[in-house]
Amino acid sequence: MERRMFLKAMAASAAVPTALSGCRSAASRVGVKRCEPEYHAFSRVFQFIKDPYRAADFIKSCGYDGVEWTVRPGGFCEPADAVRRLRDLKAAADKAGLKADNIVVSFLRGDDPGAEAIAKAGADAGFSSFRGGYFRYDRSKTHAANMDVFRSGFDSLESLAARSGLKACYQNHSTYNKNVPLFGSLVWDLFSVVKDYDPALVGIQYDPMHVRAEGGPSWDHTLGAVAPWIDIVCLKDFYFILDPADPRDWKRKLVPAGEGIVDFAETKRLMELEGVRPRFTVHYDYDFPEEESGARAFATSDLSRYRKVFGCSSRQ
Repeated sequence: MERRMFLKAMAASAAVPTALSGCRSAASRVGVKRCEPEYHAFSRVFQFIKDPYRAADFIKSCGYDGVEWTVRPGGFCEPADAVRRLRDLKAAADKAGLKADNIVVSFLRGDDPGAEAIAKAGADAGFSSFRGGYFRYDRSKTHAANMDVFRSGFDSLESLAARSGLKACYQNHSTYNKNVPLFGSLVWDLFSVVKDYDPALVGIQYDPMHVRAEGGPSWDHTLGAVAPWIDIVCLKDFYFILDPADPRDWKRKLVPAGEGIVDFAETKRLMELEGVRPRFTVHYDYDFPEEESGARAFATSDLSRYRKVFGCSSRQ
């Protein structure tokens, strides 16, 4: 408890938002000038290209500064191959002139089988952070009991980050299925846990789309609360439609950048207010083409729209 109270006090200090809000990329730690801002491509939709060297070249040709590789079943690297192949993924990005700081993994807790081997291999290859799976509420347990489970999970993630040198990040993903209630969807529950952890070891991939989907008109109240832990901001857009399965209810429809209701301009204002200077990762969760011509058109269009709001990368 003494350690947690100390970390909480440190996180609340005025210096923390500027010093700890996403400025710990591998480049910033070794004194290399960061681009302001950087736009990385979440590589999941480019998996149809299969070869990471070709995929990296393709992503670079679309104008991106970096790539977020998938290290999970069906991804660019299978978890069982991580120790052998993570250096290759880093090399593919380097060869294309892309940064590659974060990997997306399938494990949930830091003590899950294989988690430590993947994290250490990632750190050895030159990555700086990972994003894992999502904790779920157990409806058979009380709120307090669920929170104990989540804190235990974050204990394990912080411990893994300290041992491996690879920062653990958690994304606030909205509950897309009523039967799969995700922890962190409302962000306030995520804040109530993450506030006790060192932002150098545990961070957040803040997702304005998921915040808007869960928070409605009050979506903007959460960014400031978790600002010291924001390492990456995920970019994607959506709007609500009536659910065909139940016309009295609604569901999310993911769309290309600028076609939805996410208020990116207000997101930018809030980040500037709170001193958050993150990396951006562009996601493409709509019906994204699995062929190069269509993929290029959407990837470049999304990037152009986000640059108009958040600023142009100096890598252009």
